[in-house]
Parts: sequence; structure tokens; C-alpha cells
Amino acid sequence: MKRDRSGHFLIAQNARVLYVPTTKVASSTARLLLAEANGTYRPERLRWTDAPNISVDQGIHNLEVSGLQYFEFLPETQRDHILKSSNWWRVGLLRDPYARLYSVWENRVLLRAPSPWLKNFQHKCSEVLIDGRLDYGASFRKFVNVLRAEPEIFGDDPHFKSQRTHLGGDQVAFTHLFRVDKPGELDIFATQLGQRVGMKIEPRRLNEGLGLKHLDVMDAQTASVVEQIYEDDFDAYGFERVSFPSISPIALASVGETKAINYARDVTARLVQLSQLARYRQRSRYLLAQILRNSGLRRHKKHR
Repeated sequence: MKRDRSGHFLIAQNARVLYVPTTKVASSTARLLLAEANGTYRPERLRWTDAPNISVDQGIHNLEVSGLQYFEFLPETQRDHILKSSNWWRVGLLRDPYARLYSVWENRVLLRAPSPWLKNFQHKCSEVLIDGRLDYGASFRKFVNVLRAEPEIFGDDPHFKSQRTHLGGDQVAFTHLFRVDKPGELDIFATQLGQRVGMKIEPRRLNEGLGLKHLDVMDAQTASVVEQIYEDDFDAYGFERVSFPSISPIALASVGETKAINYARDVTARLVQLSQLARYRQRSRYLLAQILRNSGLRRHKKHR
């Protein structure tokens, strides 16, 4: 029996698009494009959510903001129709595995974006410092070797999973697959999507990183490890295996940049704390209200 991997699939019902998101493959940009095409983008709702978002743009991952739907909650007959109908688009995005893994490291490990599994791998993937300056290259290469040797410590964090796993293996017959690392591919997607719904839509780059690229930190040995970890992606989607220099590139942050990264981590950690506090208070108020009602100390409101 084939495993159902559709839990994260998204539906833009009005635009008739099934989107299968992959982490660190322009997922935020794609969600925003689809929400706009669907006519359901509501950024003003972000203020009522308790997610630890650094910016308004990050709120697009909240369904209250995007208005997109989870595919798995639709009736089975509707799901079957979407997977087979010629009237529906089935869209996936792809990205060079070298570039994607660098982006994952920068976001999840270096900047410590919120993750339930962060505490499991944070120590073993700690950054390499030289005279108080962050060594981007050595830190990234250290992480890649840990990912190969101990993949279990990264838990079920989808950011470290292969693109083939995200895209559901052979579960979806895609009508559109776009390579976001190729110039102009996202623009083509936005143009075609806009034509489909009769509006002009332009992609916006969201969640941009620190300005470095995988080319600044990758050497031949590390590239070989990346190819081993994501062998299924290279084989399934025809990604080119690139020759990198045998000598490890040097990429050092300044002392000021290193301090700024530590400050950004502290801000993120504080946002997570505030988010958890907001959820706790909301649940506590609900539980207290239920206890009072059940004990007869608070009356149910009568609806007129």
C-alpha cells in the first residue's frame, strides 16, 4: 500500500490549483501568488494569530491569512477529482539541492527559526568561530556532515526532507513543475497563473537570507555528501551534479555581523516565548470559562 503524503498539500479552490509545497523552495512566494489569485489574501487577519512571525509576509503560511485549504480535509470524491481532472492545475516547485540545503542551514540552524526539534540539533551544529567571527563555510560544512551521520536528530522537521518526499513521490501527476533557481521561472508561473484567473500577479521574493550563496561555502567533499543525502532528488528531477573546488572556500562574517546574527536569534527566541504565552493564556481562558460553566458559576449566553 502506498503511503499517503498529502497532509501538507494546499488548495486554491477559486483558481482550481493544487499546490504541493516544498520548504525553502519559494514556498512563501508561491502561497502569496496563489492567495492573490484565489482572491482570499487577508493580511489584516495576521494581528489575530499567535504564530511567531518576524514579518507580515511570513504570515502567508497561516491559512487564516492566505485563505487556502488543506487538500486532506476535502471529501474523498473531490480529492480524486482534483488529482485527475484536466481542469485543475497540479503545481510543484523545484530547487537545486545544493542551494536549497544552504538556505535550510541558514534559516533553521544559523538563525534558529522556530522548530520543535531545534534543541535536538542545536549543540551538534553549533557555529565555528575564528577570533569572534562566524565562519559561514566551516559552520555549514559541519552541519552537512552531522545531517548525514545523524539524520534522526533533525526529527520530522520537513526542512531537512528531500524534495521528492515533499512532492509526494508518484502520488501526484503534476501539470506544472517550475525550477525556481532558474531565472524567470517564477515570473512564468506568476504570468500563467494571472492569465488563468484574469488578473496581473507579480512574484515577490520573501524570506530572503543573508546575501550569501551556496557557492560561497561549498567544496567538493561537502557537495558529495549533499548528493548522497538527496540522491533521490538528483535522480528523480535530473538536477546536475556540479564540480566544486577541492579547497574549502573561506567566508567569514565580521565581528559586527556575528553580533547581529546573535541578536536576531535572541529576537526570534523572544517571539517564540511570546507566542507560546499567548497560546497558553488563550487556552487557559477557555478552560476556565468551561469549568465555570460546568460548575454552574457562569451562565451560558443566550442567543437572540
